[in-house]
Amino acid sequence: MLLIRDLLDRQLIDRDGEPMGRVDAVVLEPREGAPPRVVEMQLGFVPLARRFGPRVASWAERLHRRWSVRRSARYSIPWSDVLEVHEHHIQVRLSAAESPAHDWERWLRRHVIGRLPGSGKA
Repeated sequence: MLLIRDLLDRQLIDRDGEPMGRVDAVVLEPREGAPPRVVEMQLGFVPLARRFGPRVASWAERLHRRWSVRRSARYSIPWSDVLEVHEHHIQVRLSAAESPAHDWERWLRRHVIGRLPGSGKA
């Protein structure tokens, strides 16, 4: 498996077929006398920013602490939860609705969409 080609930036799909975002980082575990082992995949603005260098990652961490609605700066998915790696997506055994992957969508629904006329909320 070629990590950059097969994992990084690949769409994640939950067990019900719902999109969860894209893989922003891959965490490896070095092993003595063997190739590194994939431990987890990470989603989030901070892991994505880390790809541009430590200064950008530090800036992203500060932005997250100040303004983010997500519970964590990074959402980790253990490799053991991966069901299949397809050509266009990676399917995992998790639920997008129960994960922090949709925190922004929930916040927008509650604080913006829910306040629009005709949204169904009085």
